[in-house]
Amino acid sequence: MVEAWRETGYDVEVISATDQRYSPPPDAFALIDIHSNLERWQNHPAPVKILHATGAHWLTQNRAELERLESLRDRRGVSLIPRRIAPPCRGAETADMITYLGNDFTSGSFRFAQKPMRRIPLSSAYEFAFPEDKDWEAARRNFLWMGSFGMVHKGLDLVLEAFAATPDLHLTVCGRPEKEADFFEAYRRELTSLPNIHLAGWTDPASPEFQTLRKSHGFAIYPSCSEGGGGSLIHCMHAGLVPVATREASVDLGEAGLLILEGSVPEVVRSIQEAASLDPTVLKDRAAETWKQVRANHTLANFKIRYAEFVLNLCQVHSTT
Repeated sequence: MVEAWRETGYDVEVISATDQRYSPPPDAFALIDIHSNLERWQNHPAPVKILHATGAHWLTQNRAELERLESLRDRRGVSLIPRRIAPPCRGAETADMITYLGNDFTSGSFRFAQKPMRRIPLSSAYEFAFPEDKDWEAARRNFLWMGSFGMVHKGLDLVLEAFAATPDLHLTVCGRPEKEADFFEAYRRELTSLPNIHLAGWTDPASPEFQTLRKSHGFAIYPSCSEGGGGSLIHCMHAGLVPVATREASVDLGEAGLLILEGSVPEVVRSIQEAASLDPTVLKDRAAETWKQVRANHTLANFKIRYAEFVLNLCQVHSTT
C-alpha cells in the first residue's frame, strides 16, 4: 500500500492504528485508517479520507459474536467471555470512501454509510504447489480448522460438537484454544479425549507440519460469524484444501466450495457429511478449482496491482477537480 502511494509521487507516514496522539501534516492529501482515527481527523483539510476495512462493521461483528455466545450458552449451559468485540467508532461515517478486503458480506455491513466502496482482495502470505500426489480417497474424510483467537467467533465450538457427533470423520485443529481458558474447559473432552479430533496447536503454514497436514486433508472448515476476508481460510485454499465455510467468513467459495448455511451444529454436521460424500475424483477437481481461484485473486502481487489501480484512479480524479 505504501509503495503504491510512493510510486505516484507521495511521501507516506505510517503509524500504529492504536496511536491516539498523532496528527497528520496540514498538507496531507489522503488519510487512511482501519478503525477510529478518522474521527479524530474529521476536521483535517485533507481532500481524501479512506476507511480501509479489515473487518466487518463493528455493530455487525459484535452482534454476531454475542449471538454465537448466547447460542453456545443455551446448548451447553455455560457463558463464555467474548473475545472479538470491536470498540464503537464512526470511521465509515467520517470516511469519504471505503476499501475492503472481503466479499459482499463485509461490504454489506458498511452499505448504510452510502460511501463509495472498492474491493481490494485479501492477499496471502503463502503460496503452494498443487498437491497432485494426495490420496484423495483418504483425504475426503479429513477436515482442518485453522484460526487465531476468538474460538467461538470463528466457529470452533460448532465444529467440535459436529465432529463429536460424526466419529467416522476426522478433524485437526490448528490453533491455541487453550489460550482461552473458559473455552478450553468447556470443550476439554472434545479437544483431548475423542479419537477423531486432533489438536495440532499453532501451526505455521510455512512449516513441515503444515505440509504434512495439507497432503492428508481434503477440506478446510471455517464457520466464522464475521470476517473482513478470512485469511486463514484463504491460506488453506492456497494449500489445495476445499473450503467449507459460512457466508460470514467473507471468502468467495466459488462453485468448488461448500456453503455452511447457518451457524448451527446440525448445519455443520450436514455440511461435513456432504463434503465427505464427494467422489475422490470430484474432490480433486474441486481442490484444483479452489487453488486456481485463490492463485488468480488472493496473492500479494494481485493485491499490489489492484491497490495501485485504486490509488492511480483516485489521484487522476482529484487532479481534474
